[in-house]
Amino acid sequence: MNDKTVYALAINGNNVFAGAAQYGIYLSTNNGMNWAQTALNKSVSSIVVNGNNVFAGISNSANDSGGVYLSTNNGTSWIEKNQGFNLSLTVQTLITANNFIFAGTYGKSVWRRLLSEIIGIQNISTEIPALYSLSQNYPNPFNPVTKITYDIPKNGFVKLIVFDVLGREVQTLVNESLKPGAYKASFNASQYPSGVYFYRLTTDGFSETRKMLLVR
Repeated sequence: MNDKTVYALAINGNNVFAGAAQYGIYLSTNNGMNWAQTALNKSVSSIVVNGNNVFAGISNSANDSGGVYLSTNNGTSWIEKNQGFNLSLTVQTLITANNFIFAGTYGKSVWRRLLSEIIGIQNISTEIPALYSLSQNYPNPFNPVTKITYDIPKNGFVKLIVFDVLGREVQTLVNESLKPGAYKASFNASQYPSGVYFYRLTTDGFSETRKMLLVR
């Protein structure tokens, strides 16, 4: 990554992310010895990591409208997440705290959204379920968006991950501590090919996997 102006750095496990002006985000998996450009080819001014979710703040320019982007697979793909922010400006800094993401902007103060909203988790009932459960996604088959509901009977750290038919991780839908209740998560497969996918819920000694079908 020679001759690049770097505005932001973030670490997620063994992965180091660098946000470069006009050239997007670069990823190193060996402590900065080598770098590879990710799929986000925009001018990045800020990066923040929350679990397996990587958020990028974009600078407003002649080519980019600014705002916030999200990757759940270490930069392989990125999704614009400006709903609720109404941002078409430079996001200079990002932080996550107390289940919120905060965006500090150039000339437009600070914006805030619930993490559960931006990464697609919705609490649909606070009634405490008797057992853990993972429901069949709906619709199924689907194209390209489907919903996955699940029940959490006690406080705990929850993971909901989508895999392809070869067992490779495709997208992390949930990766956080949740209170008891019923939840719904969205999976947007607009960037993935047709085929069979699996989703797995894991938490506190419970794990269940179900199959779903994406049809174009």
